[in-house]
Amino acid sequence: MTKEKMAIGILGAGQLAQMTCEAGRALGFDMHVYANHAQEPATFVADRTWVGDLTDYEQLQQFAESVSVITFDTELLPMDAVSYVAQFAKVYPNPDILWIAQHRERERLFLRDQGITMPRIAFVHTHEDIASAVDQVGVPAVLKTVEQGYDGKGQRKITRPDEAIEAWEFLGRVPCVLEEWLDNPLEMSVIVAGSEAHGMAAFPVIDNEHQNHILHQSSVPSQLPVEIQSRAEQIAIFIAHSLHLIGLLTIEMFYTKDGRVLVNELAPRPHNSGHHTQLSTVTSQFEQLIRAITGLELGDVTTKPAAMINLLGDLFLQQSTSHPIYQHVGFVDPHDKEEQNVFFYGKQEARVGRKLGHIIAVGENVQDATAKAQRIYAGYVLREDDVCRD
Repeated sequence: MTKEKMAIGILGAGQLAQMTCEAGRALGFDMHVYANHAQEPATFVADRTWVGDLTDYEQLQQFAESVSVITFDTELLPMDAVSYVAQFAKVYPNPDILWIAQHRERERLFLRDQGITMPRIAFVHTHEDIASAVDQVGVPAVLKTVEQGYDGKGQRKITRPDEAIEAWEFLGRVPCVLEEWLDNPLEMSVIVAGSEAHGMAAFPVIDNEHQNHILHQSSVPSQLPVEIQSRAEQIAIFIAHSLHLIGLLTIEMFYTKDGRVLVNELAPRPHNSGHHTQLSTVTSQFEQLIRAITGLELGDVTTKPAAMINLLGDLFLQQSTSHPIYQHVGFVDPHDKEEQNVFFYGKQEARVGRKLGHIIAVGENVQDATAKAQRIYAGYVLREDDVCRD
């Protein structure tokens, strides 16, 4: 597959699609996005935007026929729409991978079949399943809906057996997975690229820290023992091979106090924890995705020490959305004297927990990079009134 006059489509137009569009255009591709509305982040940088519902099959067909290959920026897509566009263009990663990753029960069953270690689990479909699930998993535990769960949504912690029924009812009496509660595990992710012609390439293990179930900070190189990093990379590549991956796959994992490496979930797309690759790595995760799905040779994943911190809407709720901070894509903080970049996605509204942008800092070592990123972040919090002042 050559890149001359080739167009790539993305189902979804959020910030992941935005940064993928930028990478694709830099490689000479035309980038088309299918958006819910005309002000989504990727619409600012795409060569062509299709705005519509994912049930509008006539427009979906027109979108698919305008490109040679399609990818996506979220697992939260109706499979009917994905299967439909696959009739007119190649879709990578394969829709079967999306079908697994968007449903926690299917995902856990796949991982179990591959012999992958996970937290203890049991499935809850009906009221009658709850008692046996608690017996299998024990407490404390966390009950998670099998669909539509991300950034802590669709979850309920259980500390006593008698709380299980209440938790299931709170979540809407829908199919759930009951999982072992882990006591402050270390969290990490591995991003793997798979190419039909050029094999697999894994980015270095990323250490992650969450606040209120949302990723707050990521850093490389990982500070976990080398043998644990090696095990995590081996697990990630094994899973990618098992899925015959073409595209990107992120594997989120836990390292527990008792020495277990446990897979948490799969995301077949660029990942928030990989944003640091925009500045730290020879080939960013976004460029690597483009390379993987178009048949180009996979890029070098040599990575400098770096840290990334998310900027959430919580920081800017008192600011006017007419300020350029909301309008400008790739905004660089003028107060930043260390020449480390602050990226904004051009979203028009600040909301609690909504990702509006991120900070990336590169340093001599991970401690230096983390300190730089945290200084920029702290200054941003203190300066929020100054940032919105004309």
